[in-house]
Parts: sequence; C-alpha cells; structure tokens
Amino acid sequence: MKSRVKKVLNSLQKEVDAILIWNAGRPDPNFFYVTDYTSGLFEGSIAILHRDDELDVFTSPLEEELARRADANVRVLNSRDDAELASALNDSLSNASSVGVNEDALSHSAYTKLCRLLKDKSITDVSSAFARARWVKDPDERERIAKAAAITSGALERVPQLVKEGMTEKALQAEIEYWFVRAGADGPAFSSIVAFGENSALPHYFSGDRTLAAGDTILCDVGARYKLYCADMTRTFFFRRANEYQREMYAKVKEAQDAAFSLLKDGAGSASVHKAAEDIIDNSSFRGGFIHGLGHSLGIEVHDGYGMGKKTKEKLVAGAVVTVEPGIYVPGKGGVRIEDDVAITQDSFEFLTKAERELMVI
Repeated sequence: MKSRVKKVLNSLQKEVDAILIWNAGRPDPNFFYVTDYTSGLFEGSIAILHRDDELDVFTSPLEEELARRADANVRVLNSRDDAELASALNDSLSNASSVGVNEDALSHSAYTKLCRLLKDKSITDVSSAFARARWVKDPDERERIAKAAAITSGALERVPQLVKEGMTEKALQAEIEYWFVRAGADGPAFSSIVAFGENSALPHYFSGDRTLAAGDTILCDVGARYKLYCADMTRTFFFRRANEYQREMYAKVKEAQDAAFSLLKDGAGSASVHKAAEDIIDNSSFRGGFIHGLGHSLGIEVHDGYGMGKKTKEKLVAGAVVTVEPGIYVPGKGGVRIEDDVAITQDSFEFLTKAERELMVI
C-alpha cells in the first residue's frame, strides 16, 4: 500500500534515500504493514521503500503468488545465494547512497551480513519512523482491529456459559480460542492468559492445570487476531460467589479505569492518564498493587510501538488505538484486571471492546 510507504517515509527523522525491511531470522511486522500481505510466511523476504513511494519486494518461489497481490514490484529470487541477493539489492538501490533499516528487528548476524551485501551504502537505523507511522491507524487498520475486538468481546461474553467446576485453566483457554476461529479470526493474537484463584495475581501467567472451585477469581486476558490485526482484552469474573475483599478490589479497578477514560482524547499526556488510574488505586487499601503501565498501542502487533506508563512522553493522538488496563495484584490472594481497546478521537474515545464491565459472579 503506497499510502503506508509514504507514511513511513514522512515519519523519518533521519534522511535516507531508501528503507529496507528484511525478514531475516524472524518476520518483521513492518514488512506486512507496508505490503499489506495478510497471509504467507515470507521468510527471508525483503521490502524496499523508495523516495518516490515505489515498493520493491524480493521473495522466494514459495511466496510468489501471494507476493504479486501487493501493489509492488516483485522479484523472485530462486536461491539463497549471497551473490544473487547482493546483485538484486544493489540493482534496486542503484540510486541510493544511504539506506534505512529497522535495527530492532535484525539480529547482529543479519545486520553484519547486510553491511557486507550493501558494502558501498551507508546504513542508518530508522526504527522510530515505523513506530510513528503506525501510531495513527488508517481506516482499513481500524476496521480490522474493530473486527478483532468484536470477536474477542464475543468470546468473553461466552465465558459464563463455558465454565464449570473442576475444569482447568487450559480447558477454558481452548474454548475461548476455538471460538475465535469459529467467529472468523486468524487465531489468538498472543498466548492467552486464563488464571484461576491465586494465579490471577500473576500478570503474565501462562494457563496451567489449576482447576476451578467455588469462590475463585477467573481472569481472562485474551485477544483475537483478524487479518493480522490484534485485539487485547481482559475480564475478571468470580465463580459461584465473590467475597467482600474481591468485590472491593474489583470496584477499585473499575474506578481507576473510569478515571483514565475521563481523560482520553487527542493531545492528552499518556503519563497523566496513567497517573489518574494509579492515584485511585494508591489512595486505597490496595496501594502499590498496580504494578504495570496503564496500556499500550495496538495494531499489527499487540504492543504496537508506544506504551502508556508513568514515564511515557508521548501524547495521545486522534486515530491511535490503545488498551486501558488497570489492575490490582495481591500475591497469594488473587488479582483483578479490566482491559478494553479504545480508539482515540478528537474530544474523547470510542470503545472497540464492548463486553460488560460490571462485576459478574458466574
């Protein structure tokens, strides 16, 4: 998509003649961002962004048919021979003396190899340009995130019908992810977190064999991926009953999320929004229980460039999509997190995730 090529080039803070993205070792999401390929591995493939907004793609015969679906100049390389690759790249970059790369996605060995292949070019890191370009979503990106969010919301709305005493965290995770695919998603956007009881106090827990019992907290942090775009949503439920301590914790997290929502709009400072939520929790009996940032940008990656924490310098902008996810975690007892995906507008925000946020005993 040439509009995205232009957007990346316009986001440069360092002048270069062209930008090269290389899926060396692991795929670079920016490759899929600029080409808009929604399927295919594209291992070892390369995209080159030119100053005239032209896009060159170098790939293997395995991806040729998929590659030609893009608005790009496609060249198929029939081998992994360095000489063939060097010739192709230098031909594409014949008028370029400086080349920008995303160093964040290149291993040391890939970077040094690229320097050898382009020995007559100067190579500059332009990774920040991709983050800036992806910060504001275009209409197609927004539509895909909204679809992923709708699928995710639907899955979490089904949790009350899915849970039963004695089931494992992994079993509930499987049911949720099965629903994602049935509802049209590519699959999960990340490793789903389903945590029962005391495990809900572990923010980055991996679902295990813990079985569900009456009185347990059920924390589900999940997200569907739709045409490569991600949702990220958390709901916390209580099984059969919720005691006063659990209810108080839930109410405080929801109050913190509402405080953050009241500040969301174009130009709001990310750190200020985080502080509003943190202050609610720290002025309660759960002081110190909110141990992570309030949220992060969302897009072709779950963590799509910028965060929202106490030290974040970026301001929110209309067109950005972010998560808002305050939480309280008490080791040995449990935790509560409520997370929603929202699109920032000029004067406020729009919910993309729409499942019920009130406390629910199931």
